[in-house]
Amino acid sequence: MALTKLNNQSLTAVTSAGIPIRSGSVLQVVSTTKTDDFSSSSSSFADITGMSVTITPSSTSNKILVLVYCSIVGDDSTGLKLLRDSTAISFADADGSRQRYSMIGFLGTASNEVYNAGANHMHFLDSPSSTSALTYKVQGIARSGSFYINRTIYNTDNTASSRGTSAITVMEIAG
Repeated sequence: MALTKLNNQSLTAVTSAGIPIRSGSVLQVVSTTKTDDFSSSSSSFADITGMSVTITPSSTSNKILVLVYCSIVGDDSTGLKLLRDSTAISFADADGSRQRYSMIGFLGTASNEVYNAGANHMHFLDSPSSTSALTYKVQGIARSGSFYINRTIYNTDNTASSRGTSAITVMEIAG
């Protein structure tokens, strides 16, 4: 028996044929991997190019599982924010004057000779209650200085500098 990946088109064919789809089944997967580097010194959250995907749920009762890993390093108070369209999701609670992020970045400054980037991982189960196209994306910020994606702060062309990858994957889960 051949296995077939379900997507919105095949899902319609399956359900109209009377074949039940169990709750928790993965209906479609959309993913992108960022292999180039990115940096920003913006004092507000900046879109990270190549770290967004769009998915169209087939039912308002379905959920979207968002999986992100991001190689990031930056100056003080570096962080990442996960958004569905323009809405921040999986965002930390307010706590005094502390910064709020979806994921905290790794500190790496040339003066302290801390150069390595770290990979942040996040899993979030979203309930968007929508059948419209949804864009999930990652933004980054360093409250002072810059942040860097897929590279170390120390960026000289020699064997002490490194490159990495980042990715965002979304899965529609039957409700």
